[in-house]
This record gives sequence, structure tokens and C-alpha cells, in this order.
Amino acid sequence: MITLAPQHIRLHAGFKTKEEAIRAAGQVLVDCGAIAPGYVESMLGRERQANTYLSHGIAIPHGMPQDRGLIQRTAIAVVQVPAGVVWNEGQTVRLIVGIAAKSDEHLGILAALTDVLDDAAAADRLATTSNPQEIIAALSRRDAGGSGSGDLAGAEEIEVVMACTAGLHARPATFFVEVAAPFASDIVVKHGEKSANGKAMASLLKLGIPGGAKIRIQAAGPDAKAALEALAAAVAAGLGDEEEEDIGLGVPSGIGAWEAKSYGRAITGVSASPGLAIGRLHIFQPTRLFFSDSAQNVDLEKKALVSALDAAQNQLDEIHDAVTARCGKSKAAIFKAHQALLDDEDLIEEVKVRIDSGRSAAWSWQHSIESRVAEMREIEDERIAGRAVDLHDVGQRVLRHLAGATHDTALPEGAPVILVADDLTPSDTAKLDPSRVLGLCTASGGPTSHTAIIARSLDIPAVVGAGPAVLEQTNGILCILDGTTGQLYIEPSAADLESARAYQQDLNSRREDEAVARYQPAMLTDGHRVEVVANIGKVSEAAAAVEAGAEGVGLLRTEFFFLDRTSPPSEDEQYEAYRAMIEALNGLPLIIRTLDIGGDKVLPYLPLAEEENPFLGVRGIRLCLRKPEIFVPQLRAIYRASTHGPVKIMFPMIATLEDLRAAREMAEQVRQELGVAPVETGIMVEVPSAVMMAHELAKEVDFFSIGTNDLTQYVLAMDRMHPALARQVDGLHPAVLRMVDLTVKAAKKSGKWVGVCGGVAGDPLGAAILTGLGVAELSMSLPSVAAVKARLRELSLPAAEKLARRALACSTADEVRSLLLPSGAK
Repeated sequence: MITLAPQHIRLHAGFKTKEEAIRAAGQVLVDCGAIAPGYVESMLGRERQANTYLSHGIAIPHGMPQDRGLIQRTAIAVVQVPAGVVWNEGQTVRLIVGIAAKSDEHLGILAALTDVLDDAAAADRLATTSNPQEIIAALSRRDAGGSGSGDLAGAEEIEVVMACTAGLHARPATFFVEVAAPFASDIVVKHGEKSANGKAMASLLKLGIPGGAKIRIQAAGPDAKAALEALAAAVAAGLGDEEEEDIGLGVPSGIGAWEAKSYGRAITGVSASPGLAIGRLHIFQPTRLFFSDSAQNVDLEKKALVSALDAAQNQLDEIHDAVTARCGKSKAAIFKAHQALLDDEDLIEEVKVRIDSGRSAAWSWQHSIESRVAEMREIEDERIAGRAVDLHDVGQRVLRHLAGATHDTALPEGAPVILVADDLTPSDTAKLDPSRVLGLCTASGGPTSHTAIIARSLDIPAVVGAGPAVLEQTNGILCILDGTTGQLYIEPSAADLESARAYQQDLNSRREDEAVARYQPAMLTDGHRVEVVANIGKVSEAAAAVEAGAEGVGLLRTEFFFLDRTSPPSEDEQYEAYRAMIEALNGLPLIIRTLDIGGDKVLPYLPLAEEENPFLGVRGIRLCLRKPEIFVPQLRAIYRASTHGPVKIMFPMIATLEDLRAAREMAEQVRQELGVAPVETGIMVEVPSAVMMAHELAKEVDFFSIGTNDLTQYVLAMDRMHPALARQVDGLHPAVLRMVDLTVKAAKKSGKWVGVCGGVAGDPLGAAILTGLGVAELSMSLPSVAAVKARLRELSLPAAEKLARRALACSTADEVRSLLLPSGAK
């Protein structure tokens, strides 16, 4: 806990404006050596983005996450203004608590503030006292979630590691609550010195648990042991949080990226969705809500709360269904998380307690939500802190019902616009009409925010995290937004406008040509053909793969049939799914990878012993061989489906000849029992041992498929989900490419073909290099198919081989990526 001392407190101050007050709080922090002077401007910038007023005359100004480098140490400054200073319309502040948070040490004082927020007399006393020790005493108590607190009497306890790399944000917290809810036992989650109700989503979010952190789960009740087992499995499996989907190729490599020539005013943010937009700015301002803070009838206020919650649930149902139809189920999942927030027992009980004290339902709801939002925004893990917008979004939805207001997201009449906002909520983004919105630019947020995810799925160019300056621009000015480079050009020159429009025409023409030609094969200029196929995981994606121009399916991830359920799929259920895919492909080949569970994917109904290094443990084929009750029904379903069309079987995570032979023996036994014809059998090459044994393995299989994602992390000994290392885990690293080269050469000696189904295959440069190395099949996400085929048609095989030789001779991944993609038959 940080120390609050008299030198951190300024009493009996007086200011004319909010800016003067914030600067005064910032100066106290500067004077005590906590921040560099520049952080004061960051505090003012945050205030322009979000209102830091709490209640009872208290405000908590603080800086923006991107400026934490200006903080020398975590500290609090308290400035007392007995006469008050106007903060916003209808809000007067008398106690300013300035926060410089380098870590989460300040959370104890924030927790203490909640006591004052609920006590008008206490707030008044602190705003008028002449004794700094009284302020210190009020704000220096230990957080109620401190060491030893929150323990359940007679509870059983386990310790687990948070597997989802993004931490415990909205979607995984929803998943946790859904797993915990059916159990009768009380459940508590502890992280460090903080604890939370395991059945209350908002309570869990306040813990700020990052990916990879250790947490303790306690359960007390008749089914405590079963609850802990289920929750441990769910956490190990990642709490249903999916990896972010490949966003496609963005800008076709044939025309490069657009470059401004005049270098006028530009605001730099972070690329969130590629593309170029030219249009006039429309700055979005959310609706201001007005309501009374007191209530005349407690019962009526509680009824109003229930009604507002029900209305919000119904709205979220509608939004979820609409986003599912437009963008897919995974993009719509956030709205299920929003619904879970509305079911949070702790949150609703807290609101009711405030209502019982004489407050209105609207006031009670707002303060309960905003206190949680403030806590989340101060969490050190920026990705989790960024999810505070989800909590704010659902809070505002209910508040609008309580205040009798609607949320006006109408755009101005006339031409479509570039929409600018602080950070659009997920529901605001979901309602956007791409025909009316040319591009998005937000002051805050990040490329992994739900706004960014939905923008990509709607193919709207987007820049996020551009800072408060973007909100200070004039409505209606002409701008160029470059979602590929993360730039917003303000009032560009005539030359830049002409250049950008010409670039847009080239880009649109190129994409239209790619779409028209997507069914044509990837035939190189000298007649060499590369098969371009798709990675899929669902029945519906088989037809989508054909529509995208894929020449078949190079990887069917069958684990998706086994996840998000309480028991394994039956043989018949799997057979029907595989048969439906075969029929949708209409004669195109389907490569079915057998169940690849373990490592980062765990089944709740298939408990596994805890492993020190799960990625090096029982996963993939090792697990299947140990669980024939899972493996055999899958093999039976595949062989039964093979009578309907061309099917190949692929075994994952083959590291030794023994594993391969055991898997083939089991498969052959199943085939003979069914009396069906043999099918081609291959293996995933994902570990260095498979590369080094490729000569021997090639004699016993029909093909190899290299999984460059896993191979890269095993070759470089870097977890591709590790927050500090993920940027270095590059499948174009020369060490990985040399492994591919060895594998292809070994396969060719036995007359076998090699495919690649990792992320490198969907990268235009990667596809060209792999072609030059002799890879015959490239399997990728659907958005990449047409563009990769188009790129390959511009190459000759000698040009690709020359590029591959240069790549193998490089020393770093950066050197490989700096190579120019050749064109034509050079």
C-alpha cells in the first residue's frame, strides 16, 4: 500500500476552473517526485475523454494508460476546495484525489473512497477539515479484499494458472460464472490480496487478473470438489476465450501502402482495421442523462430497476442475434458477456442497498457501475483495463432506461462520414451501417478491443488509441483515415486527396479482380500450380470455403466439435458433421485432423493430470492414444464419412515413429471393422523431432502438413501467446524456414507432398517463400484465399525459388520480411 503523507495534501485551496484544480493536483504529484510534469497534461487529456467525478463532491483525475512512462512512482495527491469548483454541469467538486498509478498500489485508497462515497457527512467533513491527518486516516485503511479476507469457512481450495492470454476480461469472466453458477457451493476467487464472488461477473472483473497469473479458487458446500474440478478444467481450457481471428491480408502487396506526400497535420494512432477512407469527420457525442439522486418510494425504484434490467436484456438479445448474422457468433459473444453483467448478484444487491438508503434507482445504478469502471480502468494490464468500456456500455444501457432517454447514434444526413469518438461501445459499433460510415477513429481503445474486432468484421477501416486531440477537431472537416498505418490526416492537401482517391480506385479494383478470379487455380506464370485450400472448424465453413475460392480443406480442426459442451460428441454426431462438410465441398478434398486437445485446449469432461509444461505433455496424438474411448469413435465417424467423398486423415503432434505407428494401427483396425476402403493418411509436422525424423516418417505416410504456428514456438522455444514474447514468434524466422526446407526435401525423396497450414501460408510473402521451398499446398483462413491466389499468379517458380534461397540465407525474421516480393518471371 502506498503511503499518504501531509506533503501530499493541500488544504483550503480555491480555483475558478476544473483545469486549474487538476493542474494543482498534478503539481502536488510533481513536487513529491511522483510524476514528470508532462503527466499533468495527460491528466487533463483523460478528463476530456471521461468524466472523473464520482459523487459527494469527490473527483479522481488521473492520466491516460499510454502515458504511464511519465510516472516515477505510484502516488496520490489530495487537494481540498472547501468552496467547491464546477467540474461539469450540475457537479461541484470539493475534494480532488489526483492519481498517478504505475501499478495497482493505489487501489486501497480507491477502495477506501467507496466508504466516503456512501457517506455524505464523511465527504463533507473531509472537504472542510483543517487537519490533514483526518484525510490520511480516512483514505489509508486496508482494502476490504486484503490478505486473508474473503476466505470461505471450511472451504476447499485449488491454485490454477489463468490460461487465456488476454486475462479475465468480459468473455472469460462470463464463461467462469456460467461454469460456477450450477453448483450449490459458494465460490470465491482470490488474486493476490483481492478476492471476488466467483458467481458474480462484475466482482470478478475487479480482480484485474492478467493472462498467466496464478489464482486461487475456493469452494464451500455440498459439491465443492466437483465445482473446483470443473472450474480448474475451464480455466485451463482458456475460459472459452478464442484467439483473435486472422484479419486477412489488408492491402494487396501488388500496390503497396499509400503514402502522404505533403505531410500536413496528422494524428497517429494504432492500426485496427486496414483500408483507406476519405471523408468528413463526424464527432460522436453520447447522450447526456439527467435524473434525481433521491427517491420518494423505495419499492417503485426497485421495480424500475427490475424493469430496466429486463429491457436491457431484451435489447442485448436483439443485438446479439443481429451481430451473429452480420459478423459471426464469436464477434457477438461480447453481448452475451454484457447479459451476464446484468445477472451479477453482487452488483444488483449493491444497487438495492443504495436504493434502501433513499437514493434513486438511476443514481444507485450509476454509482455502482462507475465505481467498478474506475477500478477496472486502473488495472495495470492494459488489455483488461480496456474492457472497462464493456462495463460502462452495459451500465449506460440500463441507465438510459432508468432515465427515460434513448441513445442517439444517428449520423448526419448526406454523404457517409469518418466517425470519431472517445471509444465506441461494442453495441454502438455493432449498429454501424458500413454504407454510412467510411472509417472509424477513436481516442482510446486498442487493436484488440471489441470495437476493433467488429470494425474488421464489417471491413470498415479503423484507427484506435489516437489520443484526445482527435476529439478536438472540427466537425465536418475533410480527412483521410489510413487504417493500415494508423494515421488520420487532417485537412490534407489537394495533391494528397488526389493521390488517396487514385489509391482507393487501385485498391478496390485489385480486390474486385481478386474476387472475380478467386475460383481460378493458383497457376504460376510458368505453369507450376500450388493448391490453395482453407482452414476451417465448423460445418458452415465448408460451403464458405468453396465460396471464398478454396480448392478444398487442408485442415479441419475437429476439436471445435468437442469444446463448449459437457460430454463428447457421439460417433453419429461426428459422422453427420463430416458428411455434411463433404457434401458441401462437392468433390473437393477434405483433410480431417484428429482431435488435437491438450496444451492450450482442455476438455472439461476429460480431466487430465496437472502438468508442469502442458505444451510438452500429453496432447494431440499422445492424448488420443491414451483415450481410445474418445479416439475410436472419431476414427469410426471419419471412415464412415469417407464413403461419401474424398477424405484424408491427419494425425497431430507426431513426435516419434512409435506414436505414428500406434495411431495407424488403431486406425487400420477401425477401418477393417467397418469394411471400408483405405484413405490417405498424413501427419502434422509441428515439432523439431518430426523434422529430423522426416526421412523415416515419410516412408510411412502419404503426406506431411507443416503447422508453422506450433513449429515456430517449439523451434524458437517461445510461447506464441506470451505477452512479452509473442511479437518475436515469427513463422518467417530463418530457423523455421530451414525446418520447412528440411521437411520438404525429405518428403520429396520418398515421393510425398508437403502442405503448410500455419499462419505463414496466408501471408503473401510467406506464401511465395513456401512455394519456392517446394510446398505443394497452402492452407489458410478464408479471407486470405483470393488474395494469396492472386499474388501467386504473378510469380514464376524460378522467382519464388530465388526468393526462398535468399530467405534461407537471412539471419533474422526482420531480414526475411524486408525482402521484396518478386513479380513476373524474373
